[in-house]
This record gives sequence, C-alpha cells and structure tokens, in this order.
Amino acid sequence: MIGIIAAMDAEITEIEKFVNVTSKQTIARSEFIYGTIKDKDVVLCKSGVGKGMASMSTTLLCMNHCLEAIINIGTAGGLIEEENVLDLIISDTVVQADYDTTPIDGPSGLGLSFQADASLKESCIKACQANHIPYHVGTIASQDLFMQREEDFQKLMKNFPDSICSEMEAGAIAQVASAFQIPYVIVRSISDTIYHHENAMEFSKYVSLASHQSAKLVRSFIEAFYEK
Repeated sequence: MIGIIAAMDAEITEIEKFVNVTSKQTIARSEFIYGTIKDKDVVLCKSGVGKGMASMSTTLLCMNHCLEAIINIGTAGGLIEEENVLDLIISDTVVQADYDTTPIDGPSGLGLSFQADASLKESCIKACQANHIPYHVGTIASQDLFMQREEDFQKLMKNFPDSICSEMEAGAIAQVASAFQIPYVIVRSISDTIYHHENAMEFSKYVSLASHQSAKLVRSFIEAFYEK
C-alpha cells in the first residue's frame, strides 16, 4: 500500500478523482481515504497545515497501515532563480530549518536533516518527465513560518544555503517516516518565488492548477513505482 499525504482540500479532491474509493474514515481530524489507483492499494491522507498536524497525521498513517512508501505533495515558496510558478520540487534532503538547540548543543543543534528514498525520487522524476512537468531536485526547508520578510529569507539561506524551497509540513513527515523506517519522498509545487515577482499568480487559480498537476504526478508516480 502507498500512503499519499496532502495538506489541503483541493489537493485531496484532485487526487481522489483518480482513486477507486472503497472507504473513508476520520481519526483526530485527520482524514483517510482508501481505495486503488491503477489496481494498486493506496490510502490518501489529508494532514492539515503545519508540522504539528503533519506529524500527527503521518504517525496515524504509519501506525495503522502496512505501507510500502509515502509520497507527500504540497505547496512551497521558491528560493532559486531557476524556479518558476508551478514547477515541481522533488526532495533529495529535507531539513527542519526552525529546529535550533545550539545554546546547549552548539552548531550540531541547528536543523534536523532527513534523506529521501533514492528509488522513490527516481520514480518522481520519471513521473515529471512523463507529464512534461518542469522539476528541480534538492533540499526542501521546512519551518512553521510563512516567509514574507527579507530577514526570514536571509536567515534561512545563511543557515541552509542549499535550500531550493521553503514550506511547512515536509520536515515533520520526513522525520516520522524515517522513525518508522518507511521510504518517503516529498514533492512541492512552487506557488511563488523570491526572484520572479512578475510570475505571481492569483492563489485560487494557482491551487486549482497545482492540485490537478500534482494529482497527475501521483498517478504516474504509482505506475513508475511498480515498474521497478
């Protein structure tokens, strides 16, 4: 069974269009939808926004299901010039950028890093190529912060200069999946970028387009995953 995690209703709704749904349940505000995509068992989980909700939902997902892999889709802000709105980011590394115990642990207390599964990463790359979706592979920075100030950007890039996008759930999902030893990969759609303000898109339009694109990617990802 593949676990599919998304934070927003629009993302869940678009993926559900590809699911042959068999049942649904809600546990502690986390929604779970069961069924198949391409005859493969999946469980679709709506996590909610932020690391607290994401960690709870992912823990419930891991404890109650026998998972072969987890894919998490969502939205992020772009941090490099090469990115454009609706490009996809595929995780190589995920870092909890707001984790800081340096007063007692020194430099080693800055950030928690987790590596995405290499095979799942390749399945995502194949899915992007099959759907002709522009993509980038790199470090996803996760923090419970919607970055809007220049100082937020400068602090993040000073501490984690390899970051190529910033968002609010991936760090928790990566940490929980790693603790349960379940392979995972994170995929983020770029909603805006620090460098290309002229590419701005009205958010409701963006959510519709990004959710549809991410749903197509998930379907192709599952096909690529089982081709191995």
